[in-house]
Amino acid sequence: MTKRRELNVRELLELERQIYQESIDRVRQQQEQLRAGTLDDFVRRCQPFEADREQELQVAQHQYRFSLADAQSLFDFDVQQANDVFRSDEQQLKLELLERVRRRRQRLEKRLQSMNDGVFDTSNLEAVKTTRVDNIDTQVSKLEPEVLEKQLRRAQRRMTTRFNFRHLSRGILPTPERIVGDVFTECGKVQRNRERDEGVKMGEEEGAEQKVEVAIGESGEQLVCHGVNGDSGEVMDETFQVGDAVVLASQLTEEDFQGFVSGLSQEEVKLVLVCGSHVRVTLARLRSGQCALRKQSEAVVMEKKSLPGVAASLQELVRDPPDVRRRAAAIMSRLEQKTTSDS
Repeated sequence: MTKRRELNVRELLELERQIYQESIDRVRQQQEQLRAGTLDDFVRRCQPFEADREQELQVAQHQYRFSLADAQSLFDFDVQQANDVFRSDEQQLKLELLERVRRRRQRLEKRLQSMNDGVFDTSNLEAVKTTRVDNIDTQVSKLEPEVLEKQLRRAQRRMTTRFNFRHLSRGILPTPERIVGDVFTECGKVQRNRERDEGVKMGEEEGAEQKVEVAIGESGEQLVCHGVNGDSGEVMDETFQVGDAVVLASQLTEEDFQGFVSGLSQEEVKLVLVCGSHVRVTLARLRSGQCALRKQSEAVVMEKKSLPGVAASLQELVRDPPDVRRRAAAIMSRLEQKTTSDS
């Protein structure tokens, strides 16, 4: 029986180093295989996850393609619907414009026919001659200011031979130039007002919106006006009641009149002007913008209170109207003139 040779310490250490080196080389080789993805244990464990990953990717790709196709179809549908709405609105607008042009053409043809025939149709369908105002406008437009001034001077000379004008406060008549200028100015105002009335009628026929919203309050004691001022473009939102100091702006006279609100109804507003005249303004003219109401500022009202003989409220104006003061002043003037002539 052979005897086993015992290893010394050096040989044991060398053997141990070799074992460790082999273990290190084996682990290093497994790391290289793991990094390359060829390790058997890694491949065996990752195969199910790889299959699930591929399946999820395919499902996600199909879902993406389906969502893209669905979004494209919805976009095409919205575009088609928008085009249909646009064509419908465009066609409706064309029809409305054609209808407006047709109504306007009929109205102009009717006016031209009435001017050629010299008659206008009234509500009872009777043929009447054109109004004198149209004839006066035609004649005034053909006359020259110099001719009118000469005729006025002749008329004044004829009148002075028959009247001495002592009944007037000063006995001075306006010059022919001023009279002619006032006549042409008033004719221009009338013409502009007719054009505005024609525009308002056309707007009503075409269904245009009202410039100012006017309504009587539930209590019947207040007038509410809301809209945009056509001249200044400012938003107007005011409430009027009986006794308020107001300013009436008229497009016909192109002037402003001061006064007080004396009454309200469902059809009109009653005013008393500072000159003593009583005026009625229909709500339709307020809505169309032909007339406009606005309140007087507090500063103006306070200034009137400080002036003697000027009414600062509706009660004062009704109690002491200006026409009574004018008649009294005229009587006193006549008495003074008579006394002077007798002496």
